[in-house]
Amino acid sequence: MLPFFLSAKTISDAWFQLIYNLFDKAYSQKIQKGSFENEQYRLQYPAIAVYIEHPYYDMVPIMPPNSVIPAPTTTEYIEDYFANYLMNPGLAENETYTYASRIHSKMPNGGTQFERVVEMLKNTPFTNQAVIEIATPQDLDICYGKDGKLDPPCLRLLDFKVVPLEDNLVLTVSAYFRSWDLWAGFPTNLGGIELLKQYVASEASLKNGPMYAYSSGSHIYGYQEEIARLRTLKPAKN
Repeated sequence: MLPFFLSAKTISDAWFQLIYNLFDKAYSQKIQKGSFENEQYRLQYPAIAVYIEHPYYDMVPIMPPNSVIPAPTTTEYIEDYFANYLMNPGLAENETYTYASRIHSKMPNGGTQFERVVEMLKNTPFTNQAVIEIATPQDLDICYGKDGKLDPPCLRLLDFKVVPLEDNLVLTVSAYFRSWDLWAGFPTNLGGIELLKQYVASEASLKNGPMYAYSSGSHIYGYQEEIARLRTLKPAKN
């Protein structure tokens, strides 16, 4: 099955295109492991590759005027996600990890993973080594969700690259998700990652640029199908 390739102007644009095309490109999958296991199904793309030219505009998906459909995220929620889930490495009670606890993990030779990557981009911007690892092999044994079930990180890595463009050094980021809730997770995750990229660009004196995102497990859940069809004017499920 071929991956779905998408070029979009903004995060909101990418979100709508993914939801709109899902019903023609996805397959139905009973959930055997993970969130809602043995309770829900997923409509899932075989794989997606997304390019977003201007991820700093329109992060929140746009709903039609006077629509009763709530937006899947808000600007305030994205900002809180960036501050508390991508930048604050502290763990709450019963949390085994957050993305931030991995992003800002301490390094054997001092500093944190995040600091090391920023320093690398600052001093050697054309490196191919500025990758932040979120996942570890041990996650299959140690990462439990609040429901007591294994829940290894959905976001696996963030790969920062600098591209020369005219007289500028432009920072890009590539994000890979092993599993990805397209309805609510996609805009919040990418909005937060975009704010992270802006921070890195500022710290490394680089121009902020586009974003790439990949997943072999991007989906909506069964309980989201009706509202997704309503938003995209797709016929109701028979």
